Amino acid sequence: MPNKHNFKFEVDLNVINHLGVGLYSSTPAALTELVANAWDAEANNVWITIDDAKDTIVIEDDGHGMDAQDIRTKFLHVGYSRRIVSSSNMSANGKRRVMGRKGIGKLSMFALSDFVRVTSQKAGGELIAFEVDVPDLKKNLENRQAIVLDEFKPDPLRKGKGTRIELTKVLKTLNRTEGFLRTRLARRFSVLGPKHSFRVHLQGNEITESDRNIYDKVQFLWAFDQGTMDRLTKLAPNIAETKEQPTEVCKKILPAGLTLPDGSSVKVTGYIASVFKPRDLGSKEDSANALSIFANGRVFAENILSNLNSAKYYQSYLVGEIHADFLDEDDTDRATASREAIKKDDPKYRALMGFAMTTLESIGDQWDDWRLALGLNDGTPGNDAVIEWLDGLDDKRDQKLARRMMTSIQNSIIHSDEKKNNEAKANLYRGSIIGFEKLRIKKKLDELEHITDVLGPEFAAIFGSLSEVEEAAYADITKQRLEIIKKFKSIKDDKEALEKVAQQYLFDHLWLLDPAWDRVSGRAEMELTLTKEIKKIDPGSSGARLDISYRASSGRHVVVELKRPRLENLNFDDLSKQARKYRKAVTQYYRDKHPNKPIPPLDIYLLISKLPTSYDEEDRQSMAQQNAKIITYEELISDATNAYQSYLDASQKIGGLETILQKI
Repeated sequence: MPNKHNFKFEVDLNVINHLGVGLYSSTPAALTELVANAWDAEANNVWITIDDAKDTIVIEDDGHGMDAQDIRTKFLHVGYSRRIVSSSNMSANGKRRVMGRKGIGKLSMFALSDFVRVTSQKAGGELIAFEVDVPDLKKNLENRQAIVLDEFKPDPLRKGKGTRIELTKVLKTLNRTEGFLRTRLARRFSVLGPKHSFRVHLQGNEITESDRNIYDKVQFLWAFDQGTMDRLTKLAPNIAETKEQPTEVCKKILPAGLTLPDGSSVKVTGYIASVFKPRDLGSKEDSANALSIFANGRVFAENILSNLNSAKYYQSYLVGEIHADFLDEDDTDRATASREAIKKDDPKYRALMGFAMTTLESIGDQWDDWRLALGLNDGTPGNDAVIEWLDGLDDKRDQKLARRMMTSIQNSIIHSDEKKNNEAKANLYRGSIIGFEKLRIKKKLDELEHITDVLGPEFAAIFGSLSEVEEAAYADITKQRLEIIKKFKSIKDDKEALEKVAQQYLFDHLWLLDPAWDRVSGRAEMELTLTKEIKKIDPGSSGARLDISYRASSGRHVVVELKRPRLENLNFDDLSKQARKYRKAVTQYYRDKHPNKPIPPLDIYLLISKLPTSYDEEDRQSMAQQNAKIITYEELISDATNAYQSYLDASQKIGGLETILQKI
């Protein structure tokens, strides 16, 4: 078909050079621009239809539409700004404050597809349509050439007026599922619905505020105005009520006024809400954890939380909107090129950020108070057992203090991964319960300071409590040590593991050799070199290097020699000579360092992978005469496991406190 109206793109090269057709990188961002254009065109309805099979997206509105002159001078002129030309920020009928400012929103349709068809008609006017091959458009823009557009005969518009944009060959990399787009568009506009006479339909169903998919998860609500509070109270049915007396509904009106740099005062509207759990806001890629700035009914900045320089954990629960129309009412263009953020150096924006930071600080204090007042959530991992323990505290003052402590643990975020976070909090619960029980015992002992009847029930109760605490604490330690033994076994099984790895692990956990060596109360050293001392006794010796030297609380000294796990063909005579050499070196060391003190008793352990060939009872006795012992890694692990497992097996009667700790 020959050209009828000789339509041409008039390109403002400065705009194209700075912005480019690929400005809009996501489907929601691009569709937001097209929906905003429909609002500015005074449409009452926008219909968005997606056909995945045909790779098409169609956006049609019933706005005032365009004639040939409008298309030529406005739509096809990139950079045309309604506000500049009309010297007004109101729509044609004066009833709407327009959203567009830069005159580049039309470029968004070229970011989604490789082929675009545009149909438009004014009421009672001519039905006009043209199409754009996007790759050709981009090529011509690079060469600073205009494109002559082909026209076609279109299907009629639904209402006989408005504009329809058909995107074909939609890029397959873009997310265009209905659920995704419905939620995103609902979160980007605050003027959807009959109140503003602006309905947006996706796949035949109207997009509503409830499509934001967050309000049923809201636990606490703060609003800047009563109208927003009333509206969201209806949408958020699960706002919490405290369990304390008197009961308090967890919602509050926030101060809404702020003073701008020019001294003028303005008020914001909107809300900030907190959900029950961070995961209620979605995953990282799909999260609603954001505080958005809105102006004139559309999102102006998607999320300012990251700009507030705060890492307080309660912010991971927040979602909200601050409506600040004053950012878009004057002649200053504060939006970045993509309309998804605000220029950070703008004075009004900085004033708003200060207001937001102060608001969040007050919300944080209220959030802590409300969470503590609510107490522990039933059903949260570990909480049922904690609640059982709390209910067993007979002193109401103790119960109140303990409940606040446990609620603080519940409210904390230790790890971003939910499973690891729950595991970490379980450890905190267990440790805090044991610590609290110790304080309770101390408190009872203080109260009994002047009581002399040791046969009285008060003393019996204290010893019963003390026994339970000790049993629970030791059971917890035992389980942890069994886990450490498993880890040490994995090191032993790795034949390529360096001697240093096993040496350091054993040095940190000497109880692997003997449960009595719980904590190093004296001096422990790794790789203590005694070459000088051994050469005094045996000048021909190459010296002595002790892998681990340890003074036990009993006064005995321990020397541990580790042989690499992969060394299996060791000779008994060589091991015996090495034990004697260590004994002589340590003896000489003490003669030199402490000449007036007796030589302390010394135990020597030789830790090896495999016993020497023909090693028998006579050899063992020979080593015992030197207070030395040969132990294999396998024997070490087996003995340590048996020592701690036997305690768990022997504990047939589990105390009440340990029963609770096991449930967490």
